[in-house]
Amino acid sequence: MKTTPYFEQKLLDRPEISREWCERVIVDPLKMVIQPNGRISRWAIIPEHGDRVLRVITLEDGETLHNAYFDRNFRSRLQRGLEP
Repeated sequence: MKTTPYFEQKLLDRPEISREWCERVIVDPLKMVIQPNGRISRWAIIPEHGDRVLRVITLEDGETLHNAYFDRNFRSRLQRGLEP
C-alpha cells in the first residue's frame, strides 16, 4: 500500500484508525466521489469501531493513501440528500 508523508502523520495523530480499515474502504466503499482536485474520497462503515463511517482520501491514482478520518456528518448529509 502506497502512502503520502501526510497520511503517515495523520495515522500517528489518529491511532484509532487501522491501515487494514483504510484498505477495506478502498476495496469496498459505500460511496466514492472524485473531488475537484482529482483526489478520490471513499467512505465505508467500520463495524469494529461502533459502525462509524471512515473516509479515506487517495491521490488521483486511486491507490496512494493521503488522508483518513471518521466522518461524523456522513449519514446526516446523505439523509438530507446532500453530497458528502
